Amino acid sequence: MSESGATTKGPRGSIGPETYDAVKKLIDAGMNKTEAFAQVAKETGRSAATVTTTYYRMAKRQPGGGGVRQSAKTAKTATRKAVGGQTDRLAADARAAIDALHQHVAALEAQLEELAQKSQELERIKKALGRI
Repeated sequence: MSESGATTKGPRGSIGPETYDAVKKLIDAGMNKTEAFAQVAKETGRSAATVTTTYYRMAKRQPGGGGVRQSAKTAKTATRKAVGGQTDRLAADARAAIDALHQHVAALEAQLEELAQKSQELERIKKALGRI
């Protein structure tokens, strides 16, 4: 087991709950979600997007939605899922994956902005030193 409690192998069906618990532990310790997803991904050898998707999928299964805001449509889907519709489960997983993708894109956009600023600063320094 790693520092955050996630493992890469275990009984069938254990990865989801272990991933959720590991991310939740890091968030509760003060880490932001993006950093927590990246940390658990690094520790388990999975991608941050996979960890994010797993976290949100498991969070929505927690009592009260695990602190993850659910729309009325998602709440309706959760009711249908309880009845056992496999299509609804797949649709919810697809929505969770899309949500994770949106978050990943937002993180990449923030990194791109930061790199653009650093690039501009580097160009100013080069010009100041007389090296173009």
